[in-house]
Amino acid sequence: MMTPNLPKTASVLRINILLFEAFSNMVLACLLEPLRVVRDEHGTAITWTILTPHDGPVRSSSGLSLAPDCQLSQAGACDLLIVIGGDRFRQDSQHSATRRALMVARRAKTVIAADTGTWLLASAGYLEGRQATLHWQLLEEFAERFPKVNRVAAPFAGDGKWLTCGSAAGAMELVLQEIAQRFGAAARFDAASMFLNAPRLARTPDNGLGGLPSHPNPRVRKALDIMAATVENPRTLPEIATGAGLTLRTMARLFAADLGLSPGKCYQHMRLARARELMLQQGMSAADAAPRCGFSCVASLKRALSRSSKENAGSGGANLPLGPSYHR
Repeated sequence: MMTPNLPKTASVLRINILLFEAFSNMVLACLLEPLRVVRDEHGTAITWTILTPHDGPVRSSSGLSLAPDCQLSQAGACDLLIVIGGDRFRQDSQHSATRRALMVARRAKTVIAADTGTWLLASAGYLEGRQATLHWQLLEEFAERFPKVNRVAAPFAGDGKWLTCGSAAGAMELVLQEIAQRFGAAARFDAASMFLNAPRLARTPDNGLGGLPSHPNPRVRKALDIMAATVENPRTLPEIATGAGLTLRTMARLFAADLGLSPGKCYQHMRLARARELMLQQGMSAADAAPRCGFSCVASLKRALSRSSKENAGSGGANLPLGPSYHR
């Protein structure tokens, strides 16, 4: 069997993840899994290290135990620090061990505080005079407890290197924005498609593939459904627009505004994502994968993969909206 020859990007992202007792598995997954998809699908050098405030295992709110990869004193500087607080945040905020653990934030280029992690950072003085948010149920109490922090009622907020979010939904939105900024719109689209969309099977309700479940425009969902259903036998963009009840110009405008990609690029990334899945996950050769993803030959597939890799490596991305938020 021929080994898949997938191009690699030059991007590197070193992540430290600081977990506190009774952290949310859902929040952790929403922050980490999209990054894992970018690593696996785009060959990006993304690494992460699990840390805990006491250098021992911590349990999630559902009882799952995670052990640290190394001691806090051995943790290196990172590009991104993720701090996920747990249900015991009020007690944790009073402990000197928490303040010592949070000192790793000083050596991080960017910090994401998720769920009650915002409370912990605020208790250590890192967020004074800055905008921040956390889970909506705690916003009022947070504002009373930390009057010097500019509380924001939003899924996520950013102020300099300090990024904060509350629910799992806000965490997903925030990390997708980070992916877009660091690795480009194509990487963000692939990550969002993995977790926010599912191909529509025959005779199932019209949930739509690429429509991002909360997307307000059913015609955009329809266009993405048509693309997803015709990966193996691609249609022309005019055919897709007509099937979705759109003009070419309107379809291009909606895709640019809502997805950060042109319809053509979006369609191609769907096909390339399928090719990567066949080659990396199923061990299929490029020659066998090409016709199943709408490419005329293996050479055209490899050229498309190479172009996509170069675009991802060189793109800074943009802030791409997900539409209305939802709560965990």
